[in-house]
Amino acid sequence: PFQCGPKTVRPQPGTLSDRNRNGVRLKSERCPTEIGISVRQPPEYATPDYENKRQLAARLGVSVRTIDNLLTRGLPHVKLTRKLTRFPRVAVNEWLAERQVRRG
Repeated sequence: PFQCGPKTVRPQPGTLSDRNRNGVRLKSERCPTEIGISVRQPPEYATPDYENKRQLAARLGVSVRTIDNLLTRGLPHVKLTRKLTRFPRVAVNEWLAERQVRRG
């Protein structure tokens, strides 16, 4: 979409926006985490317990084809439908740790 007017400027990290959504100027404050207040994230923002094939490949730094090969070797997974497979994060980490090659 065409936008007429000044470009949107994002607030600097560590500070809250100095305007509310109506454009009314607010007193600028420091970010709560910057002054030592811990901010708890709701559970829905926590890391998911399951990953899809593409997410797992990205996390491990391998291709999707490598994940397919690991499936034939016993990589833990949950098959929900014929095309829908999920990988439990904890079980995958344990499975990989068991098979880690130790050089000594």
